[in-house]
Amino acid sequence: MRLTTKQSRELFEKFGIYAKECCDKCGQVLGPVRYTRKDDTSEWCSRECRDGYTCHAPGTCKTCRASLAGLRRGTLFCSPTCRKRENRKSQSAPNSRDQQLKTKGLQSPLEVLAIPAHSGVSETSAA
Repeated sequence: MRLTTKQSRELFEKFGIYAKECCDKCGQVLGPVRYTRKDDTSEWCSRECRDGYTCHAPGTCKTCRASLAGLRRGTLFCSPTCRKRENRKSQSAPNSRDQQLKTKGLQSPLEVLAIPAHSGVSETSAA
């Protein structure tokens, strides 16, 4: 976020630093290192501000944060176990075991239909 000239001067008077921009998420004054995205004018102070808390550092496993040194480029997980663990997390999130199942109400009221007697059998002869 761009600071106005008045805000920049106030920062310089109070703290002795001259800055023109601050982080778009947390408002921290930006120094020479900035995190950006291609075709986006926003600037952030850190990877966490730009991508959120769930982001992981490059070169580390997405699940356990272990180093991926020696593995193929573009690898996200250190082992099949971590890959499966992450997939299970994302699949089980909507259906939590602690929540009760919700049932829908009936769309229309139930109608009770009488069953006619069998042909050839009369009620008086059965008694």
